Amino acid sequence: MNLLIGIVPALFWGILPIWMRKITGGSFLQQLLGTSVGIVITAATLQLIFGFEISSHDFWLYYLSGACWSVGQGGQYREYGRLGVSTTMPISTAFQIIGNSLIGGWLFGEWHGISENLLGIGALIVIIVGVVITNGLGTMTWRNFPEYVFLLVTTVGYWGYSGFPHFASSDAGINGFLPQSLGMLTTAGLIYGFGRKKFPGNDSLGIRNITSGLIFSVAAATYLISLELNGLVSAFVLTQLNVVVSTILGIVILKEANRRKVISASIGLAVLIVGAVMIVMI
Repeated sequence: MNLLIGIVPALFWGILPIWMRKITGGSFLQQLLGTSVGIVITAATLQLIFGFEISSHDFWLYYLSGACWSVGQGGQYREYGRLGVSTTMPISTAFQIIGNSLIGGWLFGEWHGISENLLGIGALIVIIVGVVITNGLGTMTWRNFPEYVFLLVTTVGYWGYSGFPHFASSDAGINGFLPQSLGMLTTAGLIYGFGRKKFPGNDSLGIRNITSGLIFSVAAATYLISLELNGLVSAFVLTQLNVVVSTILGIVILKEANRRKVISASIGLAVLIVGAVMIVMI
């Protein structure tokens, strides 16, 4: 049951980029702001219904987690338009898994002994190989190198998104969803204002992307529960299986690649999944 709960975020996060590219549209700034508003609406509704309680210490940890998310998510949204979903997702997934696995395994001590550490490092190497196969060496050109660097730098936000809740009380979990969403909205608003040089107002595409936030909320809320049940490494890696959903849908629905790309992507994703499973088994 714990693993099934851990997979739910992967399904909804995998559908999200396709939803935004095909249905809602807009710039990455509008997508980020709209998503954040949708998440706050969901979190506030759950708060009113269940009356979650959280200490001030945990409140700020989850707030910082949400603020970090906006940095990571904004970078990923930006690259959807520049690199494409089917290229961005495997690379972003590799950066996230490597960072969060090392943080969880080494900083939080979730890997014990030489054997588990060697298995963890071996799994990360397998994941990197999977990403290379998925994208193909020919498509990973120096021309796009600045985009890869930007994606890596902003991925640090995802590391904070997963890491900060680990310092909260063990029973915080879903109780931190509202403060986390407020951190998301605050930072997304700042990024939007800085990027568009105006205060968020009557932005139709931004409003349309509120639906993206509702989709994201299902994944985010479930992820908080999964962190408690599965631990940082396993919970995070399970969510990153969304790369299978988004990459395949990006190729099929968004027509981002030809048949040859489908074959290489399928092989690469299979290798990536093997690496993810290796980490979960530690």
